[in-house]
Amino acid sequence: MMVLASRTAVLSPPVFFVWKALMYPDVHPKNQGFAWPVMFEGQPLPRIVESSESDRVVWSSPWPSHPDVLLQFDLRPNTHLRWTLLAHAPAPSLQAIEWLRDQVSHLVNIDLRNATGH
Repeated sequence: MMVLASRTAVLSPPVFFVWKALMYPDVHPKNQGFAWPVMFEGQPLPRIVESSESDRVVWSSPWPSHPDVLLQFDLRPNTHLRWTLLAHAPAPSLQAIEWLRDQVSHLVNIDLRNATGH
């Protein structure tokens, strides 16, 4: 698989809290009764393709227009969250990659931060 985009964000909650939120996108981390990735409202949530407790979660594509893309989250100490978009060749267009990158940035920097209260 090829890397389409990758970024790192530093989050406030403990690593395990963030890992659990990524493992269960259908449950709000603060038990608010709704799924936390608000950007996927009305779409099927991603399924967990792979995980390693407290340090890695890989999601299936949450975007119907790009079903072959995977979204990998790697967690490091001090809650450094690196997300990576992966795909098989041929790669999506540059415009599609930019759109996907913006979607993940929104997911991490807005939806996840708001859901965890940090």
